[in-house]
Amino acid sequence: MTCSLELLLLKLIDQTKKKMVELAYNTGINSQETIACSQELDVLLNLHMKVSAHKERTKLSSASCNIKI
Repeated sequence: MTCSLELLLLKLIDQTKKKMVELAYNTGINSQETIACSQELDVLLNLHMKVSAHKERTKLSSASCNIKI
């Protein structure tokens, strides 16, 4: 589940980056449209970081449970 969510987020991030570059080119870097798209990209990037961090924590937690003393 996390893997497919992560892949979906990466695809959305890539699409949003391309959209932002196009908006900046067509409407200017300081236009409302470009800024709104940049903020949308920020949300997606933050969400991706949270998903990745959760995935790492889960991986580490599983690994520590398998250690035998």
